[in-house]
This record gives sequence, C-alpha cells and structure tokens, in this order.
Amino acid sequence: MPDLINVLSPVLAGFCIISALITYSLGMYVFARNASSAVNRLFLVLTLATTYWALDEFLLWRFASDEGCFMFWLKAGAFWIFVIALATHFTLVFTDHPLTREKKHGILLAALYLPALLFALVGLFTDLLVTVTFQPGTGYVHLPAFTSPVYLVEKAYITLAIGWVIYTGISSWLKAPPGRKRRQNLLFCIGIITAVGLSILSELVLTPLGIYTVNATFIGIGIFSLLIAYAILRHRLFTLSPQTAADDIVRTIPEGLILVDAEGRIVTANVSAAEIFGVAESGLVGQPITRFIPDTVCTAIRTAVAKEGRVSDIEVTHNGRGSTICIAGALVRNPAGEPAGIVLIARDITDQKAAETALRTANQKLSLLSQVTCHDIGNEITGLAWHLTLLSEDRMHPDAETHLSRSIEIVEDIKKHLQFSREYQTLGTYQPIWQPLEPMITRAIGSMHLAKVDISTRVAPVEIYADPLAQKVAYNLIENAIQHGSSVTRICISTDELADGTLTVVFEDDGAGVPDDEKERIFRYGHGKNTGFGLAFARDILSVTDIRIHETGTAGRGARFEILVPPGAWRPLQGD
Repeated sequence: MPDLINVLSPVLAGFCIISALITYSLGMYVFARNASSAVNRLFLVLTLATTYWALDEFLLWRFASDEGCFMFWLKAGAFWIFVIALATHFTLVFTDHPLTREKKHGILLAALYLPALLFALVGLFTDLLVTVTFQPGTGYVHLPAFTSPVYLVEKAYITLAIGWVIYTGISSWLKAPPGRKRRQNLLFCIGIITAVGLSILSELVLTPLGIYTVNATFIGIGIFSLLIAYAILRHRLFTLSPQTAADDIVRTIPEGLILVDAEGRIVTANVSAAEIFGVAESGLVGQPITRFIPDTVCTAIRTAVAKEGRVSDIEVTHNGRGSTICIAGALVRNPAGEPAGIVLIARDITDQKAAETALRTANQKLSLLSQVTCHDIGNEITGLAWHLTLLSEDRMHPDAETHLSRSIEIVEDIKKHLQFSREYQTLGTYQPIWQPLEPMITRAIGSMHLAKVDISTRVAPVEIYADPLAQKVAYNLIENAIQHGSSVTRICISTDELADGTLTVVFEDDGAGVPDDEKERIFRYGHGKNTGFGLAFARDILSVTDIRIHETGTAGRGARFEILVPPGAWRPLQGD
C-alpha cells in the first residue's frame, strides 16, 4: 500500500499543475475571444479560481513535511469554496436560468456567495472545517472535521450546489433544440459530471487508501477543460458570431418571436412572446399556435406565406387580454430547402392603437373647439362693433356708459374664449399624475369670490390619478352652480366609496337644478349661457384617465354632479 501511495501522490500532484495550466490558458483564451460577454467574463473568473485552488493543492503536497509552510498554504486555500459558487453561477448563466436576470442578482448573492464567504472565513480563522495530522511517510495532511456541525453545513451547501449544477445542465441539454446549442450543452454536462464523479471517487476510494493531500478532482477539471476546448473549436462555444449570437438575439429582442413547425405547433419562443400572450415561457412550447392566434388569422398567415414567402402588419385582438397584436411572418426552410415552418414576430401595439385613437379624438375635439370658438367670437365681435358704433355716434347719449360697460364685458368674454382654447390644447399633453383631492378642491374654492355662497366639504383623504388640469373641473363645477343655479346659497362637496371600489365625488347645490332633457346636453360644447365650454371641458379632462361625470340631481331641488373615479385611478393618501 505505501508503494501505491508513493506512486499515486506525485501523479495526482502533477495533475494539479496540469489542470492549473489548462484552466488558466483556457480562461484567458475564452476571455480574449469576446471580452464583452458576461458568460466569457464569468468563465475567466471561474478558471482563475480553479487555477488558484489547483496550485494551492499542489503546494500543500509539496510542503507536506514542513508544518509551517503546510499551515500557511492550508489557510491560503480556505477560499477554494468560491469555486463551487462560481461554477454554480456560471452554469446558471450558461443555461440562461431566470435567476441570472438583473432583478434576481440579490438572490444569487445570498444563496451562493454569502455562504461561500462565511465558510471561507471559518476555514481561515478556525479549525471547524478541517483538522491537521501527521502521517508517517506522507507528512502533514488535512482531514475533514466530521464531528463539526459547521463542516456538515458546508458539505450540505456543496452537495446542494453541485446537485443544482447537474440538474440545470442536464435540463438545459434536454430542452435545447437539435443543433449546435444542444451539442454544446451535452459536452458541458459530460465535463461537469466527470469532474463531480472523480471528486466523489476521491472521497470514497483515495481517502480510505490514505491519500489525503491531493485528490482526483483535478483530473476531472482537466477533462472538463479539454471538453470545453473541444466545444470551442468544434462547436464555436464562447465565440461571437451570427450563429452563436442567435439565441441571445432571440432572447433579448423586445418583439415576441415564435417558431412554428409545419403542423402548427410552437417549437420555440422567447420571453417577449410569453409576455405578449400572457403565459409562462414554458407554456408556449409544444402548444398549437391556434391557441393564441385565431384560426382565421393563422389560415391567412399560412396562405400569404405560402404564396409570397412572408407576411406583415396583420393585426389581431388577443381575446384573453384584450390587447392588440401586430404579427409578421416568414417561411422557414430545412437544410434541404423544403418548407419546414413559419417564424412569427409579434408586437404588442395596444398602447400605439390607444394613442392613435386618442390623437384622432383630440383632433376631432380641437376641430369642434375651433369651429365653436370662431362662431362665438364672431358673435361677440358683432355685438362689440354694435356697441362701439353707438358710442362713436353719440358719446353723450344717456346709455353711453351702458354701451361702454357692455363692450368691456364682451372683451372679457373673448379673452375667456382664447384662454380656454390655450388650456384645451394642453389637455393630454402632459402625463397624468397623482393629486391629493382635498387640496385640489380647496385651491379651486380659494380662487373664486363666494360672498353669498356657503361651501362645505366632506372629502376623504385620497389622491386621484388625473390630468394636471383636473383642478379646472372643481373650479368649473362650482362656477357652473353659481352662474346657472339662480339662488344658490349652499354647495356641498363630498366623497363616498361604492361596493365595486369606485370612488364618487359629489358636487351638490340647492339651486334650480337641471331639467331631465338637459342632463346630457350640458356636457356638449357650445351649450349654455356663457362660453358653453365649462362642463364639456371638465368631462374631457376627466376622460383622460377614464373618470366619468354625470348629473343626477332633481330639477327644482338643485344640481348634483357625480364624478366616478375607477378603482385604479384613486388611492388613500400616502401616509394616511
């Protein structure tokens, strides 16, 4: 047995040096091929960590007879555990695991690197992970601290991490479509399993034989490195090219990409496609495309692609989400040149369609506003000209003061028309914002002269999501009550929450009220005694965020305007 140990120990130590040289060279080579790639950079860090571990194991064997040097290199190697963390991280990145996306970095840090750091510090400053003993004929060796709970926890961490690596690698290989990517994943899996297998062999065979200082893990690491090198040369692993970048392109493009075979089943799809159709990414592959796109549209796409080779700008409404999707497609051929399927590009244009509708509506309203404004200002100018003509004919006439006062009023009315036109043109220009309701109403009340009208408010501490011009609504409703309510003496403003979560904001007065046949007309542009814009403008301001307004009072008892704020457009005031 001693003769076997004397032969195996130098051989295994030699493999440490060989493994260190191979992994270091491979890491630098991969990094040089594409330094901007996150996968390549992580692979370089992994190979440097592995090189450090291999050299440390070699130096432990080399100075096994010198207690001081042996203890120094034992403590220096305490950070070898980071190889496990980096190998797991690299595997997740290499297989495009969801945890490697930006928002999940904290989970990786907590699950992989924080435990590794703790174990490394424990190994550096304590003897809770390994014990040192002297073996005649071998020198100093380090043995696992089997009775230490910390060692058992470290062993569980390593086992779970390695199990995760193997499971993720094999799953990625099985899920990969036939071709270069599948072959790359296969070689990666073989390399990982070989390294892990030889490490287990070292634990179960070499340690009982009395070989402690070096282990067979580095033979596995050497084999893994050779397999990676073969994958680089034969299958373009880590090489930036249109072919190798295809997966990254498919994964990162904002449009949904779906590959459909000749039978109409989805072969592959990216994350964007899953988001557009409202399902998990795994819920697309293997499903018939007709589950997500209506049969009639699929038939139209197939017909157009068969005839022209491609199709574009087909719009479809997704029944499950109510969104509008624009679809383009092209024919895909197999290596023999025969039609094999269709690649579809899907883009969610719901917001674009909504913007187009809003633009059309705005243009229509601006056109109507222009017509009404021109008509009303024309009438005002006619009246103004009449009063000024009478003044010019006889400035000493008893009614001269009346004509002058009326002329000034007409000029003020024209100014109101023009001011309103400027404000209306900004409607929808700025993004809606969250606005506290009570201060908004208070500011509107404070901007008016209300000597003979008592206003009471019972408003909940809430804020609403509305156009920045929303304060005009409160102002116009109060102004409307004063101007059209005849003998209004009281205005009450209150809020209430309905069973479906809708918030009602009520403006109620004790004036003449609104006749039943006028309840909708008052919201039309040009209807009314003055400019005829106030209530129509108020409705348009609120409609920007789907807030509705209508009149529900009783004629002769006072007007009652209800503003209905949907659940998504109001919330309790922050801090209350």
